[in-house]
Amino acid sequence: MEYNQWTTAIYLGPDTILNHPDYVTRLRDEIGLNTVVLSFTGEMPDEVLSLSPFKGRVPTDEELGELVLRHFDGRPIDPLEYERARELCGPGAPLAGDDATLRQAVAQLKSEGLKVWTCGGAWTIRRLMFCPSREDVADWMEAACVHWASDYDVDALDITHFRYPMGSFPLGLWGCTCASCESAAQSLGYDMPGMVADLKQARESLRQLDGRRLGEVARLGLGFFDIVHALGMRSGVLDWFRFRCDLVHRNLTRFRSAVHAAAPGKAFGTDTYPASMALMAGHDYLRWDQMSDYASPLVSHISAFICNTFIEWARFLQQEVTDLTEEDALRIVYRFTGYDGMGLPDTIDAYQADEAATLGYRIPTADLVLRDIYKAKLLLPDGVPCYPIIHGEGWGRDNIDRIVDETRAMGCNGVVWQGTAELMDYKLE
Repeated sequence: MEYNQWTTAIYLGPDTILNHPDYVTRLRDEIGLNTVVLSFTGEMPDEVLSLSPFKGRVPTDEELGELVLRHFDGRPIDPLEYERARELCGPGAPLAGDDATLRQAVAQLKSEGLKVWTCGGAWTIRRLMFCPSREDVADWMEAACVHWASDYDVDALDITHFRYPMGSFPLGLWGCTCASCESAAQSLGYDMPGMVADLKQARESLRQLDGRRLGEVARLGLGFFDIVHALGMRSGVLDWFRFRCDLVHRNLTRFRSAVHAAAPGKAFGTDTYPASMALMAGHDYLRWDQMSDYASPLVSHISAFICNTFIEWARFLQQEVTDLTEEDALRIVYRFTGYDGMGLPDTIDAYQADEAATLGYRIPTADLVLRDIYKAKLLLPDGVPCYPIIHGEGWGRDNIDRIVDETRAMGCNGVVWQGTAELMDYKLE
């Protein structure tokens, strides 16, 4: 895979490509598009389907409950997304695939002189996650990745959702502690009961804090060691985050090696959670070169990933700490996650969370996005190609141009677009 040119990519599905062929042509000619990240909508062959933990049929609630992340108390993390899981033939792959349409879209893109990366799914939907410690889930994901990379005329594999649930779902941070994860923790050198005990202790210490005094300290300036001290934080808390990162690392290293062996010359990559919150999702940027051929910092989801995390964690703090105001709770979350000092809203209502499409005009979008891209470049090993995923609509053209300009200046290798309404005048029906 060549990395010496600026990559201009976009996420598209086969139907958009086939129904709007002039759209892709204009993107190529007007904004320099040279790569399409194409959603996998094809069929899984019988030899791969035989490895699905779904056993070749739509799973029951009980069967899904055995496959997904489990909380400290043993309950599945999010049964609300079981219906979405039933639309899959196995984690990350559609139940009703259409190979002919997918291959036609690939051929059309190739005829335009474009590179094609296949975009497949992985363990996580949004909040529901299939347990990454289970061998049947790992065997399936390896077989799926090899199929996607080797059975289609594509240049690279680009997997999304190889991560733990997003930070805006606090419950997802406290899984998985099932028997498979306990075994995996032991094999990686961790003590699962010890980690769980230390996490519970930290939460109990949080509940003992005086909200008014905590707010006063937050306004004066709250530091890392203040948090460690106030929560009586033990080593198992850090071990918990390291364990999840190590588990993701072990799996992705395995899948990457399998893809390289089956499809030499094709890259294996996955998008990366925003750097400020990456450890929440099990992503260790420092080792990204060991498990992926490139990085795609997913900084486009400023609502679901970033701002909703601020909102949910501020609410969580107010729930846990008596007399902590909403403004102070937000201030603590901004400081703790590394987004302080840029003029983010003082209240939850100011986000207008139900109006996500216009959020980019209510917050300092360029500052927020660029902060995570700069952090990504700090943390990524030298030589790892970096393609931030950004929006081409809903942010304002001035913000978009500034983000692209600074992304180039800091040494990134390209961008992946989500939407193009502010880049080019074209109405997709």
